[in-house]
Amino acid sequence: MAIIGMMVGLSALAVSGMRAPAVQHGADQVMSGLSLARQIAITKNTQAALLIANTNTTGFPTNGPFRHWSVVYSNKGTTGNWTIAKDWEELPNGAVFGELLGSGYRTINANPYALNPGATISSAQISGNTTFTIFRDTNSTPAVITSTAIPSIRFASDGSTAGNERAIRIVPGTAMGGNATITGNNTYYFVETDSSIGRIRMRAPESYTNN
Repeated sequence: MAIIGMMVGLSALAVSGMRAPAVQHGADQVMSGLSLARQIAITKNTQAALLIANTNTTGFPTNGPFRHWSVVYSNKGTTGNWTIAKDWEELPNGAVFGELLGSGYRTINANPYALNPGATISSAQISGNTTFTIFRDTNSTPAVITSTAIPSIRFASDGSTAGNERAIRIVPGTAMGGNATITGNNTYYFVETDSSIGRIRMRAPESYTNN
């Protein structure tokens, strides 16, 4: 029994150790995606955005929402039409999107953003307020995502953030059957953008006060 208990304990530590790198790697991915969107906005002198899949409906990845992101940019002169620059990318296993935070996001000292293992992430936590009509590549072939409000962080042509959304939290969790479930409460990362210059940074849990 003692040996079995020790093996269970070691297994739990191993799983925990695997989860933390997955969340950090996911945050690194999101930072890269936001940097790509910002660079495209500046280079093409238009708007660009990082999109987050929060549903299983047509046009979104079918193997679970809250785990995929993509980058799009606006076609100049065609308001509301967006071209895919980077198709859906999947976060590492063990990492999911927790919240998309709006313009009221300042510091976390006044808000602990407590994680509850076993809780289900809802679309309300990652809500979309921008309508995107998406076109694939450069041939203007309509994609399956049209006239849909998709959660996003957008950048203007000068590199500043264009919408109200300011930060994304990546948390330990699993996604299956259209739902995402939080699996831990001590490992998460925020990826933040500055509203005026669009500066992007990643912050670890140690940066925040949970009391």
